[in-house]
Amino acid sequence: MTYSLEEFCRDCHQALSADPGAGGREAIRRRVEKLLAEGDFVAAHLGPEVDAEKRLLHHDPDTGFYVFAHGTDKGDRVGKPHDHGASWAVYGQAIGVTEMTQWLRMDDGGRDGHAEIEPERRFRLDPGKAALFDTGTIHSTAHPLPARWIRVTGTDLDRIERYRYDPEKRTMQVMTPVA
Repeated sequence: MTYSLEEFCRDCHQALSADPGAGGREAIRRRVEKLLAEGDFVAAHLGPEVDAEKRLLHHDPDTGFYVFAHGTDKGDRVGKPHDHGASWAVYGQAIGVTEMTQWLRMDDGGRDGHAEIEPERRFRLDPGKAALFDTGTIHSTAHPLPARWIRVTGTDLDRIERYRYDPEKRTMQVMTPVA
């Protein structure tokens, strides 16, 4: 039995319609793992012959979620700590690995542009696995080797205010949304 992108998107719509909170997001995380078990889906949307740049696979206008394919053909790629603002994201690994770090904010947020963060949890996202980063969760990604993954978000992250953090300088900077 196969599980298609269309079925996945329908299931995500139903999950968020029934529960737009934690339950619906966890249901999406589980469905991402089910979708990544489908070799045909991975080959068609995330395989080595497919462009590794960020590509939109689906947008649900009713619930607002997006499904993107992402990838890098380079190794040793390390992302900066960031959050997704008022949104959440589920990352699902298809090829390669993503080394995830979840960060804990140590200061009270009282000073503009200042943030003290420390690593709270580190884990490896292997092919077929998915992780939920809920609203406000600070995290960073690293790809030691070429990798491909999908990301499901609660909204278009390019259109909302989010933050990038520098743990050494103890700063945070607004990631300006696209107008």
